[in-house]
Amino acid sequence: MASRPRTVTVQFRGIPYQLDLVRCRRALVDRQVDGDLDSMESLAVAVGISRSTASRFFSGRPTSLTVTLKILAVLKLKFENVARPVADQDSGDGPAGGTAGATASRRPLPAGGHDGAARRPDRSDAA
Repeated sequence: MASRPRTVTVQFRGIPYQLDLVRCRRALVDRQVDGDLDSMESLAVAVGISRSTASRFFSGRPTSLTVTLKILAVLKLKFENVARPVADQDSGDGPAGGTAGATASRRPLPAGGHDGAARRPDRSDAA
């Protein structure tokens, strides 16, 4: 069984944040103990999202800022208590860890058109 991530780096409006998933999962359990929720499905209904979107949030996969804020509200968490800005790597302080802000290089396009689709031979190529 794959281990669940403890934190995840997310980007909202281009700003990277480290999101504490353990704290979010604990809050879900707390809401279940309190009787506010009884399952992932009930969380999804309370937030107005699908169960798969709720599961995606807790597994560290991307969700929108709007969905994240709605989930945190139902869990009775504040954004600033579970998300911290990732240090700016351009400040000259050295690497901050994680992958946020890392320079990504593009892989070369496959042989074909500019969009990666296979090229049709031009009529001039056929001769």
